[in-house]
Amino acid sequence: MTSNPKRLFAASLLTWAALLAPLAPRAAQGQETFKVGRALRGFELTVSLKSCGDEAHACAGPARVEVYRKGAAAPFQVLSMPNVEVYRDTVEHNEETGSKPRRVYAEEYSFVGGDFNFDGLEDLAVCNGRDGGYGGPSYTVFLYSHRWRRFVESPALSGLTDAPHLGLFFPDPKKRRLTALSKSGCCYHETEVFAVVNNRPVLVEEVIEDATLESGAGEGRVLVTTRRKVRGRWVVTRKRERLRR
Repeated sequence: MTSNPKRLFAASLLTWAALLAPLAPRAAQGQETFKVGRALRGFELTVSLKSCGDEAHACAGPARVEVYRKGAAAPFQVLSMPNVEVYRDTVEHNEETGSKPRRVYAEEYSFVGGDFNFDGLEDLAVCNGRDGGYGGPSYTVFLYSHRWRRFVESPALSGLTDAPHLGLFFPDPKKRRLTALSKSGCCYHETEVFAVVNNRPVLVEEVIEDATLESGAGEGRVLVTTRRKVRGRWVVTRKRERLRR
């Protein structure tokens, strides 16, 4: 029985089409849009990513972030970011209205709203990847400018989220301070406390908890060194404490 060349050619085309079909539309299928409505009290975000990649729990890539005033039909500002990392289960958090406070080594949020420079206006932190300490999340911080009526990127505050710091800092509105955490291994931890002066962080206190052998604290103990700025001068205290179990 003689094979029909036209049928063989058509069958070959169908076979190749079936093999290539999953690959061709991958980029189009990866496009995704997220609505962020609770991170900020006065604003809403529409976040569009060109490609989400293959991870089921996260979506990362270049993004267009449209910023709307609550109830507005058109955005008043658009942020073009080279990379945004969206965690599907923990997309957003507000420092004041969140159901529970953020914690280190716990939930990692993609969009965090709060007053980071203590001027009474809402600011925004957007997860831009995992450049924090130990591969933790890092953030681009935007401060809302009353003068310019828009969000303005703050490289100085954004830098507090990069390694060695462990993710986004923690604002304390009562004390008007930001706390950033870092560590080295199991037995060395640093807590840095910053005032915010002219929208820039200024270190005012540092606590180092060192339980390494090199510290000389002794077995089962930790050497706690505190540096605190008092009237423009650093005051240093040291004490040995029992390790907390």
